[in-house]
Amino acid sequence: MHNEEYIASGILELYAAGGLSQTEMEEVEHRAATSPEVRRALNEACAAMEAYASLYATSPKPEVKDNIMQRIEAGAAPENQTLPGTEAPIHPLYTERTKEPSAYKWMFAASIVLFILSGLVSLYFYNKWQQAEDRLATVVASEQLLAQNFRNTSLQLQKQEETLSILRNPEFRPVVLQGVEAYPNASLMVYWNPREQKVYVDRVALPSPPAGKQYQLWALENGNPVNAGMIDFTNGEPSLQQMKNIGAAQAFAVTLEPEGGSTTPTLEELTVMGKIEA
Repeated sequence: MHNEEYIASGILELYAAGGLSQTEMEEVEHRAATSPEVRRALNEACAAMEAYASLYATSPKPEVKDNIMQRIEAGAAPENQTLPGTEAPIHPLYTERTKEPSAYKWMFAASIVLFILSGLVSLYFYNKWQQAEDRLATVVASEQLLAQNFRNTSLQLQKQEETLSILRNPEFRPVVLQGVEAYPNASLMVYWNPREQKVYVDRVALPSPPAGKQYQLWALENGNPVNAGMIDFTNGEPSLQQMKNIGAAQAFAVTLEPEGGSTTPTLEELTVMGKIEA
């Protein structure tokens, strides 16, 4: 430890106040003997302590003073007399140590240990908490994914059940729409319930419409086309699609119309057509 740090540590003041053990006092004295800078600081600390003691000192009784003066006159040398030319040794105000180092030292050391231990414990539980948070986030994400998959599966199952109920219902009449000469490979299934006026289509083999175009279903009643709705191609999965209600019809047809539909069919864009069997 450098002299500046040693002086600033407060050990010299403890020496002057008699708050060090014998070993610590010897270390201070050795340091002061080898370093003028430490010696000056130690002298200043002792002087300050002596000044403090003098400020609050109690005057001795007259008989004590007379006794001391008689000893001096009788030639009794002071106990700490030094030879001329030698430097006076440094003695603390309290030369005898009557008890172990002050309790505040142990309290200070204990507080440091407790502070370190509390920091380590806090860090340990913080890491555990972070790990628990990460695991919880993973579990929540997994549960959300499972819930989404369950909803999708339930929706698909519901659609399949609806499809089966339509196909098994004898009131629904299947109508096969075949491709015209321009679309020989095209086909479409229409399921029509005249009593409930419900219409469903299953795009079995319709080519994908070009950009800006959309297929439109028509019901032919006594030769007059009735708009039955637009066929949705946004969902790539083949499934039944409910169309507009139709009360009466002798045939169904599909034309390729501008996106959004037309009020009358474009016969040049006729794709599939089929009659309803009696």
